[in-house]
Amino acid sequence: MHTQEQLMEMKSEQDEWQNRIRFYRDEIKQFNQHLGKVAQPGAPRELMATVEHFQNQFIRQNEVLDIIRHEFKQHENLIEALQEKAVGGLEDGIQKIHTVQREKLDQFEKIFHELRGEFNVFLNQVN
Repeated sequence: MHTQEQLMEMKSEQDEWQNRIRFYRDEIKQFNQHLGKVAQPGAPRELMATVEHFQNQFIRQNEVLDIIRHEFKQHENLIEALQEKAVGGLEDGIQKIHTVQREKLDQFEKIFHELRGEFNVFLNQVN
C-alpha cells in the first residue's frame, strides 16, 4: 500500500512530465518554423528531400508525444483515484506502472536529443 506522500510524489513527477512534453512540443514547432525558412521555392532537390525527412520525423515525434501524454493522463487518473481511495487492488502495481512511464519518457528524450543534434547539424550546413 502506498502512502499519501508517495502518491503525491508520483503526482508531482507526473506534473513535471507533462511540462516536459509541452516543452518538446514547443521545440518541434520551432524546428518546423526553421524548416519553413529553409524550404524555399527553387531549393535543390537534395535539400528538399532532407527537409521532408525532418518534417516526417517531427510528425512522428509529435505522434509519440500524443501517445505518451495519453498514457500519462491515464496513470495520473489512477494516482488520483488511489489518493481518494476509490480504487482497490492497484496499490502494488502503481509503482511499476510509474516506472514504466518514466522509462518511456526517458527513451523518447534520448531519441529526441539525437534528432535535435542531427537537425542542428543540418541547419548549420544550410546556413
